Amino acid sequence: MAQFYKELKELRVSKEISLEDLESKTKINIKYLKAIEEGDFNVLPTPYLRLFIRAYAIEIGGEADRALDQLDSFVGNKKPSVSASIKKTDKENDELFDNSSISSLLSNSNLKLRKDLLKVSMVSILFVFSIFIVKKIFSNESSTINQLSPQLNQKQIKIISEAQLLTDYNEDKFIEKSLNIEPPFFFSINTDNQIGIIVTQDTLKPYRKFLYPGSELDLEGFIETAQIIFTNTEKVKARLNGVDLSLIENYPHPLKLTIRSSPPSITVRLYTPFN
Repeated sequence: MAQFYKELKELRVSKEISLEDLESKTKINIKYLKAIEEGDFNVLPTPYLRLFIRAYAIEIGGEADRALDQLDSFVGNKKPSVSASIKKTDKENDELFDNSSISSLLSNSNLKLRKDLLKVSMVSILFVFSIFIVKKIFSNESSTINQLSPQLNQKQIKIISEAQLLTDYNEDKFIEKSLNIEPPFFFSINTDNQIGIIVTQDTLKPYRKFLYPGSELDLEGFIETAQIIFTNTEKVKARLNGVDLSLIENYPHPLKLTIRSSPPSITVRLYTPFN
């Protein structure tokens, strides 16, 4: 019969669950998952061994209790059973047991039972405490990642300036349309992509914004003019005074949008990188 950890691996493979997926769902480091499948339990932190085995078995649809029983059997941690064996040689030896020896035997059995109960209680407390610690660690790691992710994404997004449009890009298309909207103007952006923009409007100083999937930005209202340079407009929805600006959506390269009040008009310049 194959060792139980090999059975766990075969079940995982049969269900086409990769170690990376298992790591993502259980939050158990992939090196520990590999150690489980190789039966190298000395690598795993002892307080978390049973917790990791249980989480692994549950996630792949296995029987967690059976896996833990097999683990105990494999590492030799079966709980000792209370037994008493009395070797009898002849009838004379049987007669040697008196009331005091029977009382001593019962006393020793009760003492062993109390020790076993104490061990079980300590293991239970340790198990509950281990679960609390693991949850706390995972919670802190998730919080740290969430706090750092905006900073990491900012490094990935490259803001495109007007100077870069002139030196690194070629104007591919120019669109101009009149507007039937009177100022003040209100411009909003919804995006399911990570993009960067540079905004210049009326007398405000130009400023930069990083937008991430699922984010929304409402610009300050303006009277005269506004210019917005997008790194791209893939998965971007833009509205001017509540009206969709579909002409700027889903462009994969930089785009410059200009809105003017005199005369009321909108211009769009589409750029492509130089080859």
